[in-house]
Amino acid sequence: MKALFKLPAAGLGLVSALLLSACVQNPVTGKKDFLLVSEDWELQIGAQQYLPLRQSQGGDYVVDPGVEAYVRSVGQRLAAKSDRMLPYEFNVINDSTPNAWALPGGKISINRGLLVQLKSEAELAAVLGHEIVHSAAKHGAKGQTRGIGLQLGVLTASVVGAREGYGQQAQLLSSVGAQIINSQYGQGAELEADQYGMTYMARAGFDPQGAVGLQRTFVELSKGQSSDTLSRLFASHPPSERRVSENIKTAQSLAPGGTVGEQSYKKAMARLYKSQKAYEAYDKAQVAFQNKNVSQASALLNTAIKLEPAEAHFHSLQGDIALSQNKLTSAKRNFDKAIKLNQQFYYYYLQRGKINEQQNNAKAAQADYATSLKLLPTTAAQLGLGQFAERQGNLQVAKRYYAMAAQASGKEAASAKAALLRLEPAKTADSRLLVRQGLNRNGNFVIELINQTSRSVSNVQLGLQMSPGAPQRVQTLRNTIGAGQRYVFDTGQKMNRSSADQIRVVILKAEVAG
Repeated sequence: MKALFKLPAAGLGLVSALLLSACVQNPVTGKKDFLLVSEDWELQIGAQQYLPLRQSQGGDYVVDPGVEAYVRSVGQRLAAKSDRMLPYEFNVINDSTPNAWALPGGKISINRGLLVQLKSEAELAAVLGHEIVHSAAKHGAKGQTRGIGLQLGVLTASVVGAREGYGQQAQLLSSVGAQIINSQYGQGAELEADQYGMTYMARAGFDPQGAVGLQRTFVELSKGQSSDTLSRLFASHPPSERRVSENIKTAQSLAPGGTVGEQSYKKAMARLYKSQKAYEAYDKAQVAFQNKNVSQASALLNTAIKLEPAEAHFHSLQGDIALSQNKLTSAKRNFDKAIKLNQQFYYYYLQRGKINEQQNNAKAAQADYATSLKLLPTTAAQLGLGQFAERQGNLQVAKRYYAMAAQASGKEAASAKAALLRLEPAKTADSRLLVRQGLNRNGNFVIELINQTSRSVSNVQLGLQMSPGAPQRVQTLRNTIGAGQRYVFDTGQKMNRSSADQIRVVILKAEVAG
């Protein structure tokens, strides 16, 4: 156990145990890549951030489960031919924006809005094969090495209204995963993803010409469409005539033929095609509601619901409209309907929790906030649960929720910070540092510090007692922790849960930086 207290200060932070500073062979290209992150880091980022990122963009499309099952079957057929075996997953996000993205570790999503733009199974395979290469060839890991940031990131989100998905959009704060999927890969990475993605298509029995046709379509759509909904897709995956010509060359080097699958694709997407006008009406309803044109928003929503009554988002927006008019009973009925149709989207529970709180149904409100938090950590739910815990006299629990909410920004985060100061008015920096401990996915003992003050702190002195009655050892962390920020110290010491639970960690002293 003594090794636990001999780590150099420069090695602190959760990512320190995952860093791998070396030239490694790329499993896809065979080239040597200089990477500062390990495969463990990739797997952890993917596992940790896949669900929150999908939730923050509208959640999974569940109206027709056959759509996602079809996408997964195509994806897994391609993944089986990848040069790198990863725990690949494929999901369909319920958003009209044409887009697709990949996280490190093989976590891949495609939007409902892109599926209706495609024409065949081969084109779907081209999209998924491209994203598989982004994961397999470590393109996200390379981005981290270039300096996007090496931390795992805070997953607290703020709910914001936006043109795409008013009421269903959330902004993830300081999330490495969000940075990766919203960043633009270099032209080399895009060409690489096209080339090897087509190779996987051919190996899996798909016609690689699907990738040629797909890029031709995107080039045409991108002309003069900078303000179009396709702009998000083109921002992260810019089309070009060069990509078309390179894809033609790649296709010529591969065995001709393979599955095109126009009819099978149309059959699988039949309900999506049929309900496209419903989603168009819904998208317009969101804009109308944002512009405070409630009557227009309601009329458009009624049209959408008639065309596709099983879409939970439609009923959720009806609930938002009723809530804006303080019609709590009607709003709750709409969110009840949304949850009945889809039990796996955070926003419905969050909004119903707010209604239950206003109706003085504390037990139901807490349950709804807690359920929403499991799907996506938001400042609203953290603040709400903190306030309930404070009213019930559970001050330690309240402070924990407030500390999580205080890491974000905005009014709710500011309220959480104020609550922390009220519950624990401190004269020194160390008494406003929240300390937590546990094991990470690698089985290492980690210590998390959350700075609840309004200023940066440094030189945090920890006292660690390995077991009851054992002498206390002192560990000083010299890194600076910003106001409202968290810092995770990975000791690198592997242990079981029982041993970790015996360790007592306390803050002995800390200095206000600057």
